[in-house]
Amino acid sequence: MSSLSFSNGSNSKDQPEEAGEKHDFATTLELVLEETEVGYQLYKEAVYEGITWNAEEEGAVRRKIDWHILPCFCITQGLAYLDKTALNYANLFGMKADLHINTAQFAWFASIFYIGYLVSAEPMTWMLQRYPTGRVLGVICFLWGIVVMTTAASRSFSGTLVNRFILGILESCVTPGLGLMTPFWWRLDEQPVRHLTWYCFNGVAGTVGDFLTYGLGHATKSKVPPWALIFLALGALTTCWGAFMFFTLPDSPVSASFLSPREKTIAIKRVAENRTGTKNKVFKYYQLLQAFSDPKTYILFVASIAAQIPNGVVSNFSSIIISGMGFTKFQTTLLDIPGNVVQIVSLILSGYLAGRFKNSRALMMFIGNATCIVAAAALTYAPRDEKWGRLVAFWFTSCQSVGFSLSLVMISANVGGFTKRQVTTVVTFIGYCNIAGPHVLLQSEAAIGYPTATKSMMAGYVVKTACHLILGFYMWNSNRLRNRDAAASGEKVSEEERSRRAEEEGMKDVTEFDNKWFRYVL
Repeated sequence: MSSLSFSNGSNSKDQPEEAGEKHDFATTLELVLEETEVGYQLYKEAVYEGITWNAEEEGAVRRKIDWHILPCFCITQGLAYLDKTALNYANLFGMKADLHINTAQFAWFASIFYIGYLVSAEPMTWMLQRYPTGRVLGVICFLWGIVVMTTAASRSFSGTLVNRFILGILESCVTPGLGLMTPFWWRLDEQPVRHLTWYCFNGVAGTVGDFLTYGLGHATKSKVPPWALIFLALGALTTCWGAFMFFTLPDSPVSASFLSPREKTIAIKRVAENRTGTKNKVFKYYQLLQAFSDPKTYILFVASIAAQIPNGVVSNFSSIIISGMGFTKFQTTLLDIPGNVVQIVSLILSGYLAGRFKNSRALMMFIGNATCIVAAAALTYAPRDEKWGRLVAFWFTSCQSVGFSLSLVMISANVGGFTKRQVTTVVTFIGYCNIAGPHVLLQSEAAIGYPTATKSMMAGYVVKTACHLILGFYMWNSNRLRNRDAAASGEKVSEEERSRRAEEEGMKDVTEFDNKWFRYVL
């Protein structure tokens, strides 16, 4: 894409016609950007007028965004995870028996969810691109809450399959959508801890679900089975939250009612420094093709497939694995909580460190993945009578969220162009929709600790680790080659000037491939 300047410039005296054509093209392109790139007009005004602010004023804007936006992201992600994994609790309290199905059939309830997720991921992210984000998420959240409540009425294998498939369709916009929205609000160094904070609400939701299930499990005098009460309670909560989201979540800083006009300008100029732009309302096919020619897309895709195999076990069958160690169903409910705490702490800590120390994202991913490999090995090969040691090892497999969530941070920080970022996110979540995970847990291996499941988990962690190491090396080498080419062509500039030019190009919805001033954040 041609580089634009915010200054009017001067036409060449000896080539007035050609200069005029260039000026007309630049003017037309700027008009298009103002129409399609969210926040571009505010950014341009900030550059033209030389708007400045101090650290105190910027801090006030950031705090407003944290207080208004981050809780919405956190609760939405938590509810999505809780509603998706409610099967885990329902299984413990008799759902399988009431539906007259076996473990293999029950595993399909988890798999069919991801099939629905798979077929709708791209249409859902297109809706988030084209229409106001808060409205879309609010409506979808309201609808999936209704679907969760209707799960309580399911009394057959086929009916529950359909119910879970529809739930997968609706929830497919949540985590990818929040990942796409995070760069709208926070700068590069602020993104890891915010991103992993809202993602850690998987663990928070799991803890809430454990306590809720523990309480509902004692409702022995109710005519509604305890497992059905779980779905009714969670679904009602989600529908109320969807209505709240519809009216309160803004699309971007431009439409944020809690920001003044000057604060909106500061918010847009802050995120322009990310070099990846904000939100563009037009789907660009050249960026689609570029996403499929980018090695990062395939590395993330394979890593996501590998991550979902152990995730399919931990998310849907933690209750079965823990109870299989010799604990009662109520003990199992409470002993699931420490794993959620490990997930929360590991996510927030790694997010803080990744934002605090430059180019440490890949290192945090490696540490999280390596922890999971060791934990899965201990879970597989520790003596069967060492149930507490194996239980602690199982808790530490919750560190698996670190690698996957930081891979989403890598996308938001290192993929320019909204369409390309959208496509890369969708491809990553297509890998996430791997239906094999729930099926590696074999009921016939209950007495020996489900070795097929634990070995599959370990293999998945190893492959995911290798992919993330390859991703880090690829981006490091790309930066090295770009720096070398800049020096060879005489275009090497100061780091401050390079960042300024990368920011300006990024606000024109230019991809990182086409933005020669762009450097990957590791």
